[in-house]
Amino acid sequence: MTSEAATRLYENGSLSVSDSRETTTLEMTVADEEPTYPLAWSRFFLFDLHLIRNFRRLGGNLYLLYALTLRGIRGRYKQSLLGIGWALLTPLAMTAVFTYFIMRTQLDQRVAYPCPVPLYALCLLTFWNYFQRAVTNGSTSLVSNMDLVTKVYFPREVLPMSSVLMNLVDWAMSFAMFVVVYAGYSYFFPEIAKTYTHAYPFIPHVRWIWMPVFLFLLTLFTLGVVFFASAMQVYFRDVSHLINLGLLLWLFVTPVLYPLATLKGGRVSTMVILNPMTGLIDGIQLCLIARKFPWEHHVIYSAVFAVGFFLAGYCFFKHEERYFADVV
Repeated sequence: MTSEAATRLYENGSLSVSDSRETTTLEMTVADEEPTYPLAWSRFFLFDLHLIRNFRRLGGNLYLLYALTLRGIRGRYKQSLLGIGWALLTPLAMTAVFTYFIMRTQLDQRVAYPCPVPLYALCLLTFWNYFQRAVTNGSTSLVSNMDLVTKVYFPREVLPMSSVLMNLVDWAMSFAMFVVVYAGYSYFFPEIAKTYTHAYPFIPHVRWIWMPVFLFLLTLFTLGVVFFASAMQVYFRDVSHLINLGLLLWLFVTPVLYPLATLKGGRVSTMVILNPMTGLIDGIQLCLIARKFPWEHHVIYSAVFAVGFFLAGYCFFKHEERYFADVV
């Protein structure tokens, strides 16, 4: 330390000198730096002030995100007899079960479905299964990769993000199967279209261009849920059990097995409308099946909510990231 710097510190009260018979002790105290934002904001916040910097840092690790996603895809079906065929078998089995339930209870005779029940169930279950699997896998991404979290430095958000993105392969296979079934109805059963409200041949329509938009919004909302769930899973292992129960109950308050138009108001209808998944699922149904412009009021609400929830979840995850290596 130079003499000028020592003099400046001494005048500011940060440097003190104490003499004794044996030695001369030099003590220096550094004043606490003022936080860049209030302490209460740093503890209880919704959005991080360094959000842009974190996104830039994430952009520099896109190859790591790609590598982890590819590793997850390969590891999921490794040493599996059916392999990626499970991506087709699962929605087919669920569609068969739900179709049998709806036909058995004669729900299709009391509810005006816009298309044949199997086609309706297969379409919406394709997107719901993507959301359910992504949340289930992503919520445990940090705990299941604790060796990486504790030994290697990298943006921790790439782990839950890769757990979500690897489910897009299953979604693509399921959606391709839906397109085949959709075209099959037009080729083998052309007379069925005349019995439904929207009488049209079952072929792709120009409104289908909205589907990638809703898939992107659904992915953003899923990432927001996964960011919150994976961060809390580090502290409380019960979160995974709560996620499984919550997804099961969430299915019944989301118009997957029944059209939203069947609700006639009341508290149940309000609860379903406020569900952010309702607008996303119904928007998919409007553009793929009903062939309508999908941006209705509840759809816009869900779109805005999805973006906001993603940002809130990402900021919460980055705020807790510093403690993961010590706790996990």
